[in-house]
Amino acid sequence: MIYQEFIAWLEEVPLYGHKDGTNNIRKLMHRLGDPQKHFRTIHVAGTNGKGSCCAMLQGILQSAGYKTGLFTSPHLVSYTERIRVDKQEISEEDFVRIGLVVKSEIEAMVRDGENHCTFFEILTAMGFLFFAEQNIDICVLETGVGGRLDATNIVEPPELILTLITSISLDHTKVLGDTLTAIAGEKAGILRPGIPVVLAQNPGEVRETVKSMAQSIGAPFYGTEEKDLVMLDNERKRQNLPALKTPLAGDYQKQNLAAVLCCIRLLRETLEIPDEALLIGLEETRWPGRMDFRLWHGRTLLLDGAHNPGGAMMLRRFLENNCPDSSCVLLFSALGKKDVTGILRELGECRAIRQAVITAIHGEDNLDWFAEIWNQTCPDKPCAQVPQLEDAMALACRLADGQGENEQKPGLVVCAGSLYLIGDILKVLDGGRSNKNV
Repeated sequence: MIYQEFIAWLEEVPLYGHKDGTNNIRKLMHRLGDPQKHFRTIHVAGTNGKGSCCAMLQGILQSAGYKTGLFTSPHLVSYTERIRVDKQEISEEDFVRIGLVVKSEIEAMVRDGENHCTFFEILTAMGFLFFAEQNIDICVLETGVGGRLDATNIVEPPELILTLITSISLDHTKVLGDTLTAIAGEKAGILRPGIPVVLAQNPGEVRETVKSMAQSIGAPFYGTEEKDLVMLDNERKRQNLPALKTPLAGDYQKQNLAAVLCCIRLLRETLEIPDEALLIGLEETRWPGRMDFRLWHGRTLLLDGAHNPGGAMMLRRFLENNCPDSSCVLLFSALGKKDVTGILRELGECRAIRQAVITAIHGEDNLDWFAEIWNQTCPDKPCAQVPQLEDAMALACRLADGQGENEQKPGLVVCAGSLYLIGDILKVLDGGRSNKNV
């Protein structure tokens, strides 16, 4: 079976896969020899910032000499992005080879009267199996949706050595609940007795929920705030060390960095992580599609998923702090199941954005609906609808150059609303060979 054939099978799985808590994945992993028990794991949950924190942790650990696996979702362009060892994506050949092993075991489960595993359970199993085969030292494991019932939530002590919960906001509310407290409770389902949990800067109700759950099961709790960065910086100066920084853009990366540095302090109790590895790991961290500046035909694009109101708020703050008023054109699309009203409210009210171009993704046609929301939110800001992505990109660039109906000085094209949108844009950039970072 070739790669595209396997992907075709994988994408049909949602038609007959059946979710049953973590029972399916536990049974499957047992059949595969429980490969998740062959390496240490850091488990990361949250709404926003998971990918950035995972990328920083992976880079630091690799720089410290540990063979490090990274499991993330979703992908932007290729499924192989989800499974990496020392920053190298799994090859298409290995993806199919590992996938066929998992597929065979699932078929045996079904013959034995068990449920067919779900799409994400299959990918999770493939990641665990590949990491064990590659004999990694440590896995940085990102949850899919939630935590408590997530397919990744089968890692246990002693292999599980640390949990991290990043920024939490309203997303996947039909599955996780419609309050921050409810969502925090689901995310905190990854906590385990005796295993430290680090919580990034969050609203008070999130902090209290996670802290209470940690105390109830005996998991050491470490909350981080921006003041922790100040304390760390003072300690750095006392030791005459270079500044700790990350090339990832966005003011919110300070919160992510504070959480990652807290994790490193805890990991240093059992792992050797020199200061040099910490500095190099942070400096070399890249995370495509999140505050990601790219060039296309000489025009600068800012790619950022911003696929929930919390992410849109962070993008809004970045634009208002770094771009002149009315200097940006928004290229937007999203999945209909998302809180599009909340996302567009944040972006539409952003002072830096003067108008929008709305396009279609993932086979959905929601342009009229999205335009209606935009016009209700910010009636004084024009909105154009262009179904074809590349045509929409071209129009957004012309408008940003001041060549549209409203003459303006050249500005920034901000592409946001969905990681599916970002992935499709990256395919366009790759096709045009104009995909370098700026």
